[in-house]
Amino acid sequence: MAVWVVEVNWDGTPALLASLRNVSSQRAQEERRRQSQKLGAIGRLAAGIVHDINNLIAAFDSGLRLLQKQLAENPGDPKSAILIDELLKRTQNGGALTQQLLAFSRRQSLTPEGIDLNGRIEQLSMLLERTLGSAIKIERNLDAALGPVLVDPTSSMSPCSIWMNAKDAMAGVGTLTIETSDVPDDIDDVHSLAGSCVRMTVRDAGCGMNKEILAQVFEPFFTTKPDGRGTGLGLSQVYGFVQQSGGHIRIESEAGEGTSVHLFLPRVQKQ
Repeated sequence: MAVWVVEVNWDGTPALLASLRNVSSQRAQEERRRQSQKLGAIGRLAAGIVHDINNLIAAFDSGLRLLQKQLAENPGDPKSAILIDELLKRTQNGGALTQQLLAFSRRQSLTPEGIDLNGRIEQLSMLLERTLGSAIKIERNLDAALGPVLVDPTSSMSPCSIWMNAKDAMAGVGTLTIETSDVPDDIDDVHSLAGSCVRMTVRDAGCGMNKEILAQVFEPFFTTKPDGRGTGLGLSQVYGFVQQSGGHIRIESEAGEGTSVHLFLPRVQKQ
């Protein structure tokens, strides 16, 4: 039951007008919609995991059958060692998948250290300039007074997937802007982080996202890219890294208006 109360004037006398409305049906409908969304997300997660695991099983099955044949025909064949090395690489792929899922679930073991965020961005962006291509211009607006942030130095590589998503959104042509700054006090949903976190923003001028896509971007295995172009684990991994680091992530985007990804990362507190 929802109740609204307003002040009115009744024949010159101040009074209160109460309005009651039964919203149980509306709430039940909203709950059914939320449950449907959850089941859809679980379905995509399960389908993605099954797809990747099936690929690994298929690679092991064909590789082991070939290895069995080679050992039976010629135990000393040097190709057997090459095949074993290839199968070991496939186990690393499986390990990488589990690490990405652990990052999303925030159960990955992190070892936070104080790192120079501006310096790390400079290093990574120089490495990515060739990967992004000459048609992508990288603009860096970095706050020199930022100070170090407290994150795992290996997991801090995860924002690279944001840059690659930006490249795809701009179809390989455009300007990618990377900014660092203090968290402004006027951001309501991260107001409690002001003073304890710094902000890193990655902004592109690409195709943007509508509200429906924006609501699902952190779900593992959700992707709008064609088959073979993405696993759908990039943003979910970033989400897990930021949340487990004690930070916050927010995405602003509209279809045709580009996308801004804000990472709020904990700063090293002065003793």
